[in-house]
Amino acid sequence: MVRKNVSTNHDTDAHAKERTPEQSEALAKLVSMAEEQGVKPLDFDALMVKADFWPEDESVDEFIATIRRWRDEDEIRDIP
Repeated sequence: MVRKNVSTNHDTDAHAKERTPEQSEALAKLVSMAEEQGVKPLDFDALMVKADFWPEDESVDEFIATIRRWRDEDEIRDIP
C-alpha cells in the first residue's frame, strides 16, 4: 500500500494518542529541526518520476548489491 498524502501535523495524526510525552517531545524536536533545515515531506508524484532509474527486469537483490558496491567505492551518486 502506498500512502500518497503525508500529514505534516504531528499533533493530529492517527498515532498521537499512543505516544508517551517523551515520544511527543522527541517528535516535536524532530519536526522543528526538519523545518529549520528546510526538509519537506516527500512528494509522491515527484518520487515516482525518479523511480524509473532502475530497470524493472533486475531484482531487488541486484539493486541492493549495486547500492552496497557504490557505497564501498565511497563515491557520491545522485539519482537522475
